[in-house]
Amino acid sequence: FTRFVTGEGGFQFVEAHPWIPGLGITYRVGIDGISLFLVLLSTLLSVVAMAASWSDIKVRVKEFMICLLFLETGMIGVFVALDMFLFYVFWEVMLIPMYLLIGIWGNPGRRIYAAVKFFIFTMFGSLLMLVAIIVLYYYHGSTSGTYTFDLATWYDLKLPLSLQIWLFLAFGLAFAINVPMFPFHTWLPDAHTEAPPVGSVLLAA
Repeated sequence: FTRFVTGEGGFQFVEAHPWIPGLGITYRVGIDGISLFLVLLSTLLSVVAMAASWSDIKVRVKEFMICLLFLETGMIGVFVALDMFLFYVFWEVMLIPMYLLIGIWGNPGRRIYAAVKFFIFTMFGSLLMLVAIIVLYYYHGSTSGTYTFDLATWYDLKLPLSLQIWLFLAFGLAFAINVPMFPFHTWLPDAHTEAPPVGSVLLAA
């Protein structure tokens, strides 16, 4: 279903379809006032990146553009996903084309090293985030009797302080690795140095 109400708070343009009902997973997307501008920024940057690479990429141009489109899909997806499992899927979708951009179209020399290092660091961070998401999923199910990954439903979840601390550490460490923040930033200089200019711009963004 699709919904838009002028002046109404919450998420707009919501679309939801059953995906894996047995696990409470739904394809649910929507935007709010913050994600709207992030989506616009992502789409604008993707167009600029494609235009900038018009004369820079000489080999496997079709595959390069496919990677850029997959990367754009992942970027938009993480900003509009209202199901945490779907959010994680979009998050992982971003990593694969970026790995390929660095490993295939990066600077000759250390591009494979940079791509593998990027993938290992970001995958470790993603696994921490997945563990935290699964813990929230089971905790919500055990307390409410309904197992769901719906983000809006999780807003009303009452968590004990000890669990909040562990979940904060897991999410915080995951995002610290992927942003990255000191001291988990060592993959970033290699990725920026070896990635093609377009990949470096999108990685920074």
